[in-house]
Amino acid sequence: MRIHRAQDYGASWAEKLDDTVTHIIVDKDLTYQDVLKHLGPESLLAKVAIVNDTYTPECIGFREVLSPTRSRFRVKGIPVPAEAKEAPPANEPPSMGSLPIKATGKGKLCGIETQSSEDEDTNDLSEPLTNKLREDAPGGPAPNRERDALDDLVEEAKALKDLPLEMDSDKEEDAAEASDSETSDSSGSRPVKKKRKAVEKEDEAVNAWQQKFACMQKHDSKSTSENPNSRTIAVLQQMLDYYTRTDDHWRTLAYRKAISALRRQPKKIVTKSQALAITGIGERLADKIEEIVYTNRLRRLENATTTPEDRILQLFLGVYGAGITQASSWMAQGFKTLEDLKTKASLTQQQRVGVDHYYDFSQRIPRKEVETHGEIVRKAVRRVDSEMQVIIGGSYRRGAADCGDIDLLITKPDAKIEQIRTIILALVVPRLFKQGFLQASLASTSRDGSKWHGASMLPGGRLWRRIDLLFVPDSEIGAALIYFTGNDIFNRSMRLLASKKGMRLNQRGLYTDVLRGPQRAKLTQGRLLEGRDERRIFAILGVPWRPPEHRIC
Repeated sequence: MRIHRAQDYGASWAEKLDDTVTHIIVDKDLTYQDVLKHLGPESLLAKVAIVNDTYTPECIGFREVLSPTRSRFRVKGIPVPAEAKEAPPANEPPSMGSLPIKATGKGKLCGIETQSSEDEDTNDLSEPLTNKLREDAPGGPAPNRERDALDDLVEEAKALKDLPLEMDSDKEEDAAEASDSETSDSSGSRPVKKKRKAVEKEDEAVNAWQQKFACMQKHDSKSTSENPNSRTIAVLQQMLDYYTRTDDHWRTLAYRKAISALRRQPKKIVTKSQALAITGIGERLADKIEEIVYTNRLRRLENATTTPEDRILQLFLGVYGAGITQASSWMAQGFKTLEDLKTKASLTQQQRVGVDHYYDFSQRIPRKEVETHGEIVRKAVRRVDSEMQVIIGGSYRRGAADCGDIDLLITKPDAKIEQIRTIILALVVPRLFKQGFLQASLASTSRDGSKWHGASMLPGGRLWRRIDLLFVPDSEIGAALIYFTGNDIFNRSMRLLASKKGMRLNQRGLYTDVLRGPQRAKLTQGRLLEGRDERRIFAILGVPWRPPEHRIC
């Protein structure tokens, strides 16, 4: 996601090293030797600025291209030029050769003529970055002015500064190193006692740090409904849903973080100052929380969902197979209704099904009906192979009263994915089509794929339902159950905790010793710690076992 944000401000992403490259952004897990190993000899890099991955967020925050020679941007192991070893004066003016950052469509950038000193810890963004800039500006604090969209983005960047370069991938951050030292039982000497006390204190600190993760807490439907901030959370969730539909990852993550923080509060948060005191909530969101509490509404939400353009956009986003780019394209072509799409737009097969069955796919599926769909597939699978298992995942497994679609995990003891995929696609799916249960194939899996997306309908029914068949080898079923049970916030918390501990968690398993290269490319596959046993993955991460119904974050 940081790459996309940099592109929004005028940067270009080069796929290979050539004369057009001006900067190389290096992940904080890598060293200068890793750069040389994968990009070539030093002679090729002489004219390129090599910086760590804190560089681009700070350039965006300071609204200019900063000097890459600052020590805080230095990559581990990179040679330090003699002239760069001495820090410049604290009030050094910015380089006149700095390239201006392109303004985004959401707001124009105003010039900032101050740079922090080299020794200043600008990575500690415990206060709003925009406020810090104004306080440091020549002449003292800037006069009061109305906040703009850029202020929002800078504030949200602060909450996301530690995220990997790309969202929703299996990329690590720095591991939070905890001591694994063992004390001897055979010695009662004073040094051992001191060591034991030190280890105990360190363990307590590690435990306190880990307790902040959402996956460490119980989250069920009861605790959610009884939360003193439930109304505020419900309104913010609507705003989050809006940003999710419009593919605004930046604000989506900021709202997720705020909602998660509110869920942990034992008392009702009423004022802006109370909200600002909570880690994960910035000034703009604090304003919104106060507005919701005192007015029981949110003007931003109303404005976002009541304009004619937004109603059309939300309508088109509801079409299966259409994302924000496609929906915006249809609007740009002048289409305003589903009938316009049917008669005038050039639609793919999947989009045609999505338009024709728009109402069907928009309806929630009662829990009992989900069970019936699952049982029909289970019977068809076991007629072919009695050892195969069908597990209903998604919100159903979390105990939800209704679901948006139906996720069925299909596995078999000691079977590989190729065997499962062949049985399902060659034998089971054709039979289910023949008996009238499956109605359409919306996305056929590739040769090495693990999913089949389609639509189904119960005998005698009239509504088409979205159904996904997920092929899972027995060796990965534990990790797959975590991934396809959710919810999304719980999964993100588990993956982030794993990365903080130097591991990687995805739908296939929990890994360690994974080395990443440029652009987060995997240099090593890593060593599998666990994939089959869902409970053991929790145990390895030090997370108390949370049954699916306790994962409603």
